Amino acid sequence: MKGLNKLHVGLALSILAFLALGYWLVKPKLPDQPPNLSFSADLDGTKAWKELLTTKQAAVKEWRLDWKHLPQAQAMLLVAVQPLNVSKADREQLLRWVRQGNDAVLFDQNPEAWDLVDIQQVEGAVGTGQLTAIKASPDYLQAEGEWQGSVATKYRILPSSDSRTLFEDERGVLASRVEEGAGSITMVLTPEWMQNGKIDEASHFELIWPLFAKSWQAVWVDETHHGLGTKPGLLAVYPAWLVLASVQLGLALLLWLWLRGKRFGPVHMPRAWTVRRGDEGIHAVAAWYERLGYQHEALAHQQLHLRQLLHRRWGLSPSASVSQAAEAARGRMPEAQAAQLARLLEEPAAAQQRGVSTKAFVQRTREMGEIIAYLEKE
Repeated sequence: MKGLNKLHVGLALSILAFLALGYWLVKPKLPDQPPNLSFSADLDGTKAWKELLTTKQAAVKEWRLDWKHLPQAQAMLLVAVQPLNVSKADREQLLRWVRQGNDAVLFDQNPEAWDLVDIQQVEGAVGTGQLTAIKASPDYLQAEGEWQGSVATKYRILPSSDSRTLFEDERGVLASRVEEGAGSITMVLTPEWMQNGKIDEASHFELIWPLFAKSWQAVWVDETHHGLGTKPGLLAVYPAWLVLASVQLGLALLLWLWLRGKRFGPVHMPRAWTVRRGDEGIHAVAAWYERLGYQHEALAHQQLHLRQLLHRRWGLSPSASVSQAAEAARGRMPEAQAAQLARLLEEPAAAQQRGVSTKAFVQRTREMGEIIAYLEKE
C-alpha cells in the first residue's frame, strides 16, 4: 500500500512538473488586436466605454458596412473612434445621413481629411502623459470643478459662428459640434480618452461622457474603418458559425440524397421482362397450346397482329395481299427481313393445319417476334 501511494504521488508530481514546464515554455498569449476596437479589452481598446454605454442606451451595436448602407431612419448615433482611410464618398454619405435627423461623434487626432470644421496646427503641442488644464463650456458641462487631461494632438479646431465649442485647452478648441440639417456632427481631437487604459485617468471620463447623454433609438459604433468591414448581402446578416453550419448540413443532405438515389453496379431487371420473347417463354406457351391443341389459332393470332401492326406503321390494309406487303417492305427494311415478312404473311395455310409441331411453332413464333420487335422500333 505504501509503495502504491508513493507511485501515485510520484506520478502526480511528474504530471504537475510537466504541465508547469510546458506552461513556462509555451505561455499562451492573448491576440494583439488593433487599437480602438469596441470589443477589445486591451488597454488601447474601447470596450469599457461601450459596456457602460449599453446600460444607458436602448441599443448599442457594431457597424461593419460602408456608410452608404446606414439605416434610413432618424434619432440614431454613429460613433467613430480614430477611423482609418475615410474616403470622400464616405464623408458625403455620412453628411447626408446626419442631415436626415441623426447624430455623429467623430474622435480623430488628425482631422485634416474632414471638411466639417476648420483646423490649425499649434506649436508646442502637449505630449501624451502630460496633463493640461481643460476648460469646458458651461452649457456642455454644468458641474463645477477643475478639469485636466492629456492631449496628444497637434491640431486645434478654429471657432466659428456655425460651430459650438464643447471643451478646449490653452492652445485651442478640442471638441466642437456643428449642426447639419436635422442632426449634428461632433468632432473630438482626443480619441485616446476613450481607451480602456486612459478613460479613468484625470478628467477624461467626465469630459467625454456628456457627449452621450442624449437618448437615441440606436447607437452604432463604427468598425468598418478599423479593417473589419463586411460586404452586404443575404448571408451578411447571419453569424459566420450559423452560415458554416448551414453549408455543412446542406452538403450532408445532398450526399445522403445522392447515396440514396445513386445506383452502384448493374441495374436489376425482373426476370419476367427478359423472358417475354425468350425461348423459355415460347416453349412454355407452345407446350400449353400443344396440350390444348390450339397451335393453329395462336399462329393465326400472331399473323393478325402482324397485319394490324403493318396497318398502324405503314398504313397497309389488313386485307392487303402478300405481294403488296412485300412491295411496301422493300423500301422500308433490309431485303432479308422483307423476305422474312413476306414468308410469315404467306403461310396462312399453316394456321389451318392441325397438329403443328412444337419445333415449328417455336421457330415461327421466334421469327414473328423478331419482325414485330423491328416494326415497333420504327
